[in-house]
Amino acid sequence: MLTIVIADAELETIPAEMRDDYSIRKIAGERKKKVDGIILDSNYMHSAIDRYFPGESNRRGRPDIIHIFLLVAMDSILNRMGNLRVRIHTRNDLVIDISPDTRLPRAYNRFIGLFEKLFVEGKIVADGKTLLRVQKGTLNAAVDRPAERVLAMAPDAVIKPIDSVISGPEDMTVIIGGFSEGNYRSNVDQFEKASIFNEELTIWSVGMEVITQYEKVLRDNQL
Repeated sequence: MLTIVIADAELETIPAEMRDDYSIRKIAGERKKKVDGIILDSNYMHSAIDRYFPGESNRRGRPDIIHIFLLVAMDSILNRMGNLRVRIHTRNDLVIDISPDTRLPRAYNRFIGLFEKLFVEGKIVADGKTLLRVQKGTLNAAVDRPAERVLAMAPDAVIKPIDSVISGPEDMTVIIGGFSEGNYRSNVDQFEKASIFNEELTIWSVGMEVITQYEKVLRDNQL
C-alpha cells in the first residue's frame, strides 16, 4: 500500500485578517456565502493576499494545484487497484482523509464548492459512505503509521533516480509538498528525504512519478 500525504497544502478558508476586506466581502456576496466559508484563491484574490500577507501571493491560496493532483491521483491505475491512500495536511493543521472511492469534480468551481462544504460540515457523505473527512491534526498526525517507511520528497535533498527511491513493494508513506514554491513549513527532517529532479516540479508531476513507480514495483513483484 502506498500512502501519499500532501503536506502544508495551501488550502484554507479566508484568514481572519482578510475577512473585512472589501474585495473579499464582494466575492462572498456574489457567491451568497459567508466570508469565512469561502476558500482563499490566489487566482482571483492575488492583490488582496499581497495586502495582508506581502510576498505570499504566489504561494498562498493555491487550491488549484490540490485539485489537479487529486484528479491525477484518484484516477490512477494504482488507486483503481486499491493500493493507494491519499491524505492532505494543510498549512493550518487540518488533515483531510480522502476515500479511494471518491470521484472528485473535474470542474474547478464545483471542486471549490465541495471543499467549502467539507470545511463547514466536517465530512462529505454519499450513499452512506464517507468520501471526505476533515479534522485537526499536524503533519505527524497525518503520518500515522510510524512502523512503515516514510519518505519526504524535498527540493533540498539529495537527487536520486525514482527507481532507487522506490525499489521494493513494502508499504510506505510518501510526503509531497502541497505548495507551488519554496519549502515545507512543517518539520520533515525527521523523515528520510529524497529529490528526484534538479528543478522544482509540480506536486502532480512528483505524485505521478511516485504512483507510477510504485505500481511498476508491485506489478514486477507479482510476476
